[in-house]
Amino acid sequence: MADPFEQYREPGPKRIGLYLSLWAALAATAALKPRGREDMGTLETLRRSHFSRVMFADIGALSTLGALYAVTRSRSPLRFVAGGLTLVVGSFALLPYLAWEDWRAWRARRGDAEA
Repeated sequence: MADPFEQYREPGPKRIGLYLSLWAALAATAALKPRGREDMGTLETLRRSHFSRVMFADIGALSTLGALYAVTRSRSPLRFVAGGLTLVVGSFALLPYLAWEDWRAWRARRGDAEA
């Protein structure tokens, strides 16, 4: 049986598309607000909900790991900008950076450009 995830193991159009699709879903979720509901706000949500506090800490931990990955896995000067922005805005910065890095690696592997 073929591995359904094989197409995502190496940089290429499928993996780049996955990164950009995740980013688009994230942006749409952030932009769309349900009608008829009043937003409690971040501080009130964190005060009222233990689950929200845990998820906030989880997002901070994953953003830190993503920033470290960006800074340590590349030689591009952009890695420092991506790492810093990932600490502040999380996946909004990390996903486009990963797509850009994969695009560069994919092009270099095809011989279209230098890495």
